[in-house]
Amino acid sequence: MITANKLQIGYKTTTVVKDLNFKLEEGKFIALIGANGAGKSTLINTMIGIVKPLAGEINWQVETDKKNPFNAVGFSPQSQLIDWYTNVFDNVIQGPLLAGCKMSVAKKQAEFALELLDIVDLKDKPVDHISGGQQQRVQIAREIARKPKIYILDEPTTGLDVETGEKLFRYLQTEVKNGALVLTSSHDLTLLESYADQVLFINEHEQQFFGSLKDFLADSTSLRDKYLQERGN
Repeated sequence: MITANKLQIGYKTTTVVKDLNFKLEEGKFIALIGANGAGKSTLINTMIGIVKPLAGEINWQVETDKKNPFNAVGFSPQSQLIDWYTNVFDNVIQGPLLAGCKMSVAKKQAEFALELLDIVDLKDKPVDHISGGQQQRVQIAREIARKPKIYILDEPTTGLDVETGEKLFRYLQTEVKNGALVLTSSHDLTLLESYADQVLFINEHEQQFFGSLKDFLADSTSLRDKYLQERGN
């Protein structure tokens, strides 16, 4: 579970989003949405600990049998965060190995993730010899192979074709049914509407909605239309 209480995020003296209050729970698929520049990546980086909060609190409660609770977190940022000096397979298998899995288990989980992201044919290629979209798949595959309790994915469908994006979200939905917490930002609201349970909508430097997808879509002030309008500007 991840909770925010009167959280204010940004950089030094610049506030990006203020007064964030939410509780993200296990067994939920949460869509983080907002226009470009609304603060989605800043929020994700604050949750992970890359950026320090300006005010308020962000708290984690993770039940795991691993010594380091952050081994139970799968994190994929927008920018590539991979080992440039190895090949695709070695990048992916690092995920479960660093999370404490035995080699036999790590290999099996890495092979599954490569197939899920449709990059089996690239496994022996150096990562600096593949495209940016393929590198994105490698990064996501590494986190999938970790089998984390919590997935935090920033624009994971960028660079993915429609079929692979659907395949990824179907897998994440299965993980949610098995008790995982999934938070993903995406501009593809149509795709999110097919899989998300809850919506966290930030806009105009504040949290404008947190609740069920059903309530978001049925909101009398048409939050969905407001999001689409802001996204188009």
